[in-house]
Amino acid sequence: MSEDPAHRPYWRVGHREDPLGFVPVEICEYSHRFDDLQRRFRTVYVAELAETSLRETLADFRPKLSTISRFQQEMGAEATQELVAWHVSAAWRAEHLLATERLKLNGPIYDLTDISQRQLVEESHAALLLEHGMHHLDLHEITTDRRVLTQTIAGDVSFQRAVAGRLCDRIRRGIGADFVVA
Repeated sequence: MSEDPAHRPYWRVGHREDPLGFVPVEICEYSHRFDDLQRRFRTVYVAELAETSLRETLADFRPKLSTISRFQQEMGAEATQELVAWHVSAAWRAEHLLATERLKLNGPIYDLTDISQRQLVEESHAALLLEHGMHHLDLHEITTDRRVLTQTIAGDVSFQRAVAGRLCDRIRRGIGADFVVA
């Protein structure tokens, strides 16, 4: 990280009413990478760079590969240029803000890019990793859709290791970082 995480600003695109707040419990799906399987905590994802926060949020507006493939099959490969991303409407933009905040830590940050911290997780979850055909907890494994793995790690770090519940994943798109705040 570029400086002490507690002293630098972080960015998030969130709902206008509380852009830095948690998703309300009644609509939280607990389906994201570091959400808790047992629903003991929720997550808020923030980025080191405003651009990263915007890119991560707006990525959902791009056509998915399955959509592109179907479109190409029906219309031909050349027609892909006509396939447009979802429109980011004025209404959506009115309801969402890019906000900045400094983390208020009540414990240390657990940085999964730190090999010694990642090795502790790897050792304590060896059976789970082996069950998923993994020999090591590599950074690329943390960014996959194996939610049970990352959600188990998040629960372990937040509750069993008594840290602040912040996990750092600096691999996403090679820019900035995602933090999960429990």
